[in-house]
Amino acid sequence: MKVEFSVLISVYKQENPDYFDQALKSVYFDQTLKPSEIVLVRDGMLTPDLELVIKKYKTLLKEKLIVVGYSSNKGLGFALNYGLKNCRNEIVARFDTDDLCIPERFKIQLKVFDQNPELAIVGSYINEFYEIPGDLNQLRKVPLRSKQIQKNKNLKNPFNHMTVGFRKSIIEEVGGYIDMPGYEDYYLWLRVLKKYNGLNYHKPLVFARIGNNMIKRRQGIEFLKKEVLFQNRLLKDGLISLPIYVRNIFLRVTPRILPVFALELIYFKFLRGIK
Repeated sequence: MKVEFSVLISVYKQENPDYFDQALKSVYFDQTLKPSEIVLVRDGMLTPDLELVIKKYKTLLKEKLIVVGYSSNKGLGFALNYGLKNCRNEIVARFDTDDLCIPERFKIQLKVFDQNPELAIVGSYINEFYEIPGDLNQLRKVPLRSKQIQKNKNLKNPFNHMTVGFRKSIIEEVGGYIDMPGYEDYYLWLRVLKKYNGLNYHKPLVFARIGNNMIKRRQGIEFLKKEVLFQNRLLKDGLISLPIYVRNIFLRVTPRILPVFALELIYFKFLRGIK
């Protein structure tokens, strides 16, 4: 299969250089279908160890690794828009710096795009892990078919961000990533899905690294404020109705002030669909 596509990655100074190294290896050298280019955005100044990883892969990949960026950290949404402008292909795959792609990821996704030219987004399940892929035996499932995605999109994020591939022209048409701390990708998908459809592959294409304090980071007043801001924006933009807004405030916002064990139950059993 001869297909031209880009991979879009953003890195900032707090990333783990070992994880970053493993991620870059998985996204190119381990793939059965290799990307035409990897666009890597330096989101601000990086540590010497991270720069060494970039230097290593620039030497290995040469012109296939396009490194762009700027001197001060501006956040994920800004970084991805900046990088997207430098992607030269219509199909762009997202990836994070601490995750691992399975070897067949891009071959599978590009085949889905080829068979479904009307799709704007193609994602998949993820297999979450702490240190070694498979150590949790824990999938984060998302709705698979377009009808399921459209039906469930207003309650929980219908795509795992690090798994998606999308059509660049459509992402640019809806305004790209917009600043919405913690929700840049979800906000983008809802704007895309207002007019277009997506699909998720029924198996995990990415091993996603999660930390022991993942739930704690999603608890408290600060995260509650971000959730309210997000829901207010969706209502203002007409992406959700008032009844859905009220439902989301109850189901998504109020749990943020619950104890960690209670939030964990809601998060894993209802909002994330882990099996």
